[in-house]
Amino acid sequence: MDSDAVVEIQMSSVSIPSEAALNESYRPGYTRLCPVDVPRLVDVARAALRLDPSTIPVTGLRILGAGVFNKVFFMQFGSIAVIARVPFNTPAARDPVRIISQIATLDFLSIHIPTVPVPKVLAASPDSQSPPCAPYVIAEFCKGTPLTIQEWYRDMSAASRDRAIDLLADMWVKITAPLPFKAIGSIIRRTVDPHSAMSRMGGAAESPAFHIMPMIPQFPKKWTELVDPSAETRAGPRSIAEHWAARMKEQRDDIVAAFPDEDHSVLVWDNAGSKHTLGKLWQCVRAMQELTDIAVSLDPLAHAPAMALMHADYSCWRNILFSPDRARIEGVIDWDDAIVVPRDLAALYPEELTHHTRGWRVDPPDVFAIPPGTLYEDEGLWETAIEETKQRRMFREAVGRRDPQLAELYTDRRARLRRRVDILLRDGWYAWLSRNDWVLGQGLEEARALAS
Repeated sequence: MDSDAVVEIQMSSVSIPSEAALNESYRPGYTRLCPVDVPRLVDVARAALRLDPSTIPVTGLRILGAGVFNKVFFMQFGSIAVIARVPFNTPAARDPVRIISQIATLDFLSIHIPTVPVPKVLAASPDSQSPPCAPYVIAEFCKGTPLTIQEWYRDMSAASRDRAIDLLADMWVKITAPLPFKAIGSIIRRTVDPHSAMSRMGGAAESPAFHIMPMIPQFPKKWTELVDPSAETRAGPRSIAEHWAARMKEQRDDIVAAFPDEDHSVLVWDNAGSKHTLGKLWQCVRAMQELTDIAVSLDPLAHAPAMALMHADYSCWRNILFSPDRARIEGVIDWDDAIVVPRDLAALYPEELTHHTRGWRVDPPDVFAIPPGTLYEDEGLWETAIEETKQRRMFREAVGRRDPQLAELYTDRRARLRRRVDILLRDGWYAWLSRNDWVLGQGLEEARALAS
């Protein structure tokens, strides 16, 4: 059997396969377990839909996908299709606060930004002691499929690709529309009882009140610590100055803990595997402090502050689901790391328009010509970079037709600097070292020029 083939398993309510059996059907040799009790997971989904197990059996049960932190199960009950998202047994994946915030974000979108198609949550539990023996989210199945790399680069006509870019811009404008929130961070419900907030068999809860808690660290690793449960009841910072100051303190504390002897000749590795001295790292810390202080003062929306929700992985190859004819967007998924930020920080591009950008995925430099002396074998990369420059301009123009303010933030030099500073603060001191040429040179020069 081809490794990419998916075998659908038909079964009655009394012959539901185990997770291990579904693994083998998903991909021969795939063995990673959540673990989860699949028959009980099916029971939870059926109960959420209020279906009688004696009349409507589950069919088509299979693993739809498996990533680093989650596994997604597909199941069909008659004409109704649902998915069950179950995290693997790692602390960050099963962090109750993370899961509660993820569900709150989907509920907020469904209620307050209904023009953005997201999966409707039917039932959820952040508790590893739930009946399926694992946390879970049961949601309606979103139709549509992501574009493929083959489609994007080879199969789509120029007109079809241009239409896709227009659709991506239209959806991004909807996602990043100004919000009534006054704080920076992650969306959470006001209730502090996770079970009353999350459990809703048979449909969505009444429109609840939402608030912004301190930002849950994005893109966690297996060793990422659990979020303090008390953070649910605290408000996020009300200014970017407060948010960035907290990030700077975290990084300073981390450096001091890692290198307590303060020997500036000690070698330090960055996130690209290059070596630097501890002295160079402290130079970067001082430069980042200056960059942060200047960036705080350069708010292009200071006269009319606005917050926006930002999807952290806006990619049409993964999380944007298109109709079969690619003429519309059917769904936007994977809201795990979505955050509320000042709107100028949300002026970002889809990932597919920033691949060949010499490292800066945020506000990549435009390329209009192949540099003289480029090797023949490298010309293709430069040609792609030139094409992506054109596509980003097309994306901005499409945004501008719908939201001129947001479009201006893409090219505003103050906003561009703030976005780079924000990304560096998010990625931490390892990134400051790997970007030390910018942090200590070009970035500081540009910041000082803008400040003057």
